[in-house]
Amino acid sequence: MPPRSSHPLIWICVIFITVLLHAVAVAWIVLEREPESSIEDEPTLLDLSILLAPEKKIEEASKPPEPTPVRTPPKPEPTPPPKPEPGKPPAPDPGPLQKQAEEKARRAALLKKQAEEKARAAVIQKEKDRQRELAKKRVAEKMRRDRAAKAAAAKRAAEAKRVAVKPSSVSRKSPKYPSSSRRAGHQGTTIITFVVGTSGRVISARVTKSSGHAALDQAAISAVRTWRFTPARSGLGHAVPYTYKQSIPFRLK
Repeated sequence: MPPRSSHPLIWICVIFITVLLHAVAVAWIVLEREPESSIEDEPTLLDLSILLAPEKKIEEASKPPEPTPVRTPPKPEPTPPPKPEPGKPPAPDPGPLQKQAEEKARRAALLKKQAEEKARAAVIQKEKDRQRELAKKRVAEKMRRDRAAKAAAAKRAAEAKRVAVKPSSVSRKSPKYPSSSRRAGHQGTTIITFVVGTSGRVISARVTKSSGHAALDQAAISAVRTWRFTPARSGLGHAVPYTYKQSIPFRLK
């Protein structure tokens, strides 16, 4: 029996390659038409039964494979727009009577406020006037007290200077006639000014008018220095110095 020819096997390989190229071309055309599809295409199943059954007829193997149906992605459902919330109904337009009442109430409130402010201002002004009058009275009273104090001080000073009670003599000896003046026959009157102190003693004495004889003047001063008095009293009752003028005559008998 002669050997089987290898030509059918070669044809089978050729047909397989042709079918494979045809499938690749179909897949490339499909991909070029829908490049934006996010859904992956199902892989194309190649019919390899021709390799397992070499005895099938060449006409059946040369038939192109049926194209794989492409799934169309479902269209996204449109989102319905949000429904607008129902707004508040507009306020009804008040009538003219209501507007007049509101205007009248507003004017009454304004007048009341103005009256309150005026009354408050009057109270404040009254208080200011009262304080001003009190300040004037205080100043006048201070001036009156100052004048009274000055008058009292002046009165006290005058009373202190005024001698209400003059000194009175307690011990008053007559001067001795100098023997030399007696032998010489000297006579005359010496006027002595002396001051009686607060203790009643003579604190100073001087000749105001000389008798013309020194011995007689000195005898007069010596005598006056020994005199004692009750001190003079001022209008306030205080002991004060007092100045006297005294004439002392010298006569021969």
